Parts: sequence; structure tokens; C-alpha cells
Amino acid sequence: MKMKKLFLMFTIVAVTASAVSAQRTTTKRKKAAMPTKFSVGLELGAPTGDAKNLYNVGFGGSGKIEIPATPQFAITATAGYTSFYLKDNVKNALNAFGIKAKPAGYIPLKAGGKYYVSPVFYVGGEIGAAIGIQQSTVGYGTLSGHGTAFAYAPGIGVSIPLIGKSAIDAGIRYEGWSQNGQLDQLALRVAYKF
Repeated sequence: MKMKKLFLMFTIVAVTASAVSAQRTTTKRKKAAMPTKFSVGLELGAPTGDAKNLYNVGFGGSGKIEIPATPQFAITATAGYTSFYLKDNVKNALNAFGIKAKPAGYIPLKAGGKYYVSPVFYVGGEIGAAIGIQQSTVGYGTLSGHGTAFAYAPGIGVSIPLIGKSAIDAGIRYEGWSQNGQLDQLALRVAYKF
């Protein structure tokens, strides 16, 4: 049932993106829309709330596509991989009982939008799912690295142009994953956009 809801959400986003794209080709604009952009970046997360009692840091990578809907707004889709590493005191306690400590691994899949307040500065948000694929020794219910959690991530950032049409995209966001527990983080993403 949960996967059906997730599939429905992604279908709605895809249909919306297609409708916006079709409208864009039939409507003349006074300003040129920004081109479709791709980015590949590194992710660094600082767990917050109850998660900071177990996890020290989150680290991973992600790819993102930005599909222009208007000259200032783009529809986004992001996929990646993130591991959350246990704190030393938690690992030591587990090791004392002969339990090998492992990080929790997830594949976050999100869709949303970015609104460029200026040519460089943006605000945005995404929703989606965090799919656990590497089970940790400990965790919050299904947030120990297995199962699928609802994900939401509002944030802000800058896109600094480089030579040609490429840019460095740096953003900070609050991200929450929720299902039988909550894993929250303050995350930084630094990416090369082309």
C-alpha cells in the first residue's frame, strides 16, 4: 500500500512536469526560460533531534535534474545514497557485547521545486522516500536502514556560475525521514551543475 502511494506521488510529479513542458512549447515567453540542468554532488549531514544520540554524521552523494517551468522556477528530482555512521560511544558499547557496529544506508528519492529569488540565490523543497538498503545495528524502528520512510526537505542555496553554462551549486536543508520513528538532519550539498 505504501509503495502504491509513493508510485502515485511520483506519477503526479511526472504528469505535472510533462504538462508544464508541453505548455512551455506552446506559449511564447517574454524572457527565455533557463535550460534543463543536471548536477552531481556530495552530501554531508549532521543528525539532529533524537538521531544525534546515535549517529555522528551522514555522508553520501546525489544526482539532481532541474527542469524549467518558468524563468525563475524549476521542477526537481533527486536520487542518491546516504550512510549514517554511529557515534563512537555507541560502537564501543556494541563492540563490548561482540556486536559489529554498521552504518545505516539509504537511497533517498525526492521530487519538488526550486524558486530562484535572484539569478544566484534560490529556495526550494522536495518530498519523497528514503529507502533503507543497509541495516544498521541500531536505529529507530524502520529507520535503522531497512524499510521505506517518508522524506521531506525544505532548503536554501546558491548557484554560482562558472565558465560556460556550468555552475557550483551549494545548498543547505533541513531533512526529515519519518516511519515508526524520525531521523532528522541538517544537510549540506555541494554539487557541480551542468
